[in-house]
Amino acid sequence: GIIVARAGANAQRTIDAVKEKLASLESSLPPGIEVVTVYDRSALIARAVANLWNKLSQELLLVAIVCALFLFHLRSALVAVITLPIGILLAFIAIRLQGLNANIMSLGGIALAMGTMIDGAIVLTENMHRHLDRDRDTPRWTLVARAATEVGPSLFFSLLIITVSFLPVFTLEAQEGRLFAPLAFTKTWAMAAA
Repeated sequence: GIIVARAGANAQRTIDAVKEKLASLESSLPPGIEVVTVYDRSALIARAVANLWNKLSQELLLVAIVCALFLFHLRSALVAVITLPIGILLAFIAIRLQGLNANIMSLGGIALAMGTMIDGAIVLTENMHRHLDRDRDTPRWTLVARAATEVGPSLFFSLLIITVSFLPVFTLEAQEGRLFAPLAFTKTWAMAAA
C-alpha cells in the first residue's frame, strides 16, 4: 500500500498517525503476515530540523564571538544574536497565517536567510558603537536613533533587492510553485522580521 498525505497536511503528524494505525492493525493480521515500511520520511524530517537547529546554534555562537571580539561589548553581541531566533519565529508565524506548512523547502529558506538576517543587525550595532565612541555626551537613545537613521535605509534597500531577486520564484505555478513557494516566503518573511 502507498500512503499519501493530503496537500497542506502536516507530514510528521500524518506519518505518526499512520504508524499508530499500523501498530493497531498488527494484531488483526493473519499469522506470518507483516507490514514492512519501505520508505518513511520521518527520519528525513527529523534530520532536516536537527540540521537547522545545529546551523542556527553555530551561527549564534559565531556571531556572539565575533561581535564580542570586535566590539568588546557583550550586550551588543546579544542584540545580533537575538535577531535570528525572533526573525525565524516571526517567519514561521507568517507562513502559518498564510496557510503554508513548514517543510524541507521552508527550512531551506530559513537556512538561506540566516546570513542575510544577521548582516543588518551587525552593521547597525557597529554603526551605533561608532557613534557612541565619538559622542559620549549625547543621550544613548538619541545616538541609537541617529545611527539607525544613518544606515537604516541602506540596509532596507539591500534586503529589498534580495527579496526582489526572488520574484521569479513567487511567479512559479503548478508543482514548481507549490514546491518553491514555502522557501521563497519563509526567506522573505525571515529577512523582513530581522
